[in-house]
Amino acid sequence: MKSTVSGSRPSSEGGPRGRSVYDRLRWDIVHGVLRPNEALIETELSERLGVSRTPVRESLQRLAEDGLILMRRRRWYVYEHTSAEIREIYEVRAAQEGFAARLACQRATPEELAAIKDAATATDHVDLDSRVASNDAFHDLINEASGNRRLVAVIAKTRLFHFNRRLANAYTREELDRSSAQHADIVTAVVSRDEDNAERLVREHVLDAASIAERVVG
Repeated sequence: MKSTVSGSRPSSEGGPRGRSVYDRLRWDIVHGVLRPNEALIETELSERLGVSRTPVRESLQRLAEDGLILMRRRRWYVYEHTSAEIREIYEVRAAQEGFAARLACQRATPEELAAIKDAATATDHVDLDSRVASNDAFHDLINEASGNRRLVAVIAKTRLFHFNRRLANAYTREELDRSSAQHADIVTAVVSRDEDNAERLVREHVLDAASIAERVVG
């Protein structure tokens, strides 16, 4: 199977050219552009990314250390997480992002709160790519409003199985409506600086997503 590195994607660093090879490959894996069990061929990746094989090789080693790829028969493949592993990942995310929401209640500036409110209204897209991107943006704004850069970095590292196109496509209409309602409740809690409620709501929201992710994998 050939690799399919995406040509463009959302980026806070000026698009794909603003990312390192590692970041670009990691983004594609986490967001489902590179699918579980897909082969990653150094020469092909080098050509697609317009770089030499050295940064590709180094990036693949880092991705292996992250647990995102593995070697089989002298070839790298995207790792396919089990249902149990996905549950563990989401449980960690629930704890981390719930606490980030608590900190956001304490530290968010008026400008950050306004941005969070605006982002929540943009998450109800029919187009899957737009839905994934807007969902990411909403949660990223809350995490960043925590004012804790180390926590934000850890959260980003934990997102080994994220809200991607495959997962977004698995939501039923009822589940999408519930997710949107949860976003609205989270915004209300964060804007009113209700720390306990904000943390609880984010945890519930992430664990709901875990159940859907488990269904997709199962």
